Amino acid sequence: MQLYRGKIKHLKSNQIFVFGSNTQGRHGKGSALFAKQKCGAIYGQSKGMQGRSYAIITKDLTKSTHPSISKEYILDQIKEFYNFASNAQFDFIVAYSGSDVNLNGYSNQDMADMFSEYPVPKNIIFEVTFYNLMKDNLTWI
Repeated sequence: MQLYRGKIKHLKSNQIFVFGSNTQGRHGKGSALFAKQKCGAIYGQSKGMQGRSYAIITKDLTKSTHPSISKEYILDQIKEFYNFASNAQFDFIVAYSGSDVNLNGYSNQDMADMFSEYPVPKNIIFEVTFYNLMKDNLTWI
């Protein structure tokens, strides 16, 4: 198991940056902006692998209240992401923190609960504070 501290500022050659996206794929703030500027995220592409990044839709910009994406839909995408990651030869750095504010309206604990819902491939790397929120419910594969 690997963990990281703080914000990601650069990637190693074998790493993919995993971030929360919106349904429009605007990538204009937070980790999505970093993904667009530094990791090849494609403006207008809301989901999946893009350059050296992987997007999970967690927000709908057309809705005025947040959370605007259901937990069920986010869980489906996390399951899809884990399946993708388990067959890849990269390490995936999940951008969620256990202390920052999420732009999607979910709490850090909500996001940690979602990411720990399914067995996690060993090539997924979490931020240490986020990991501490999920470690009691986490199963590695």
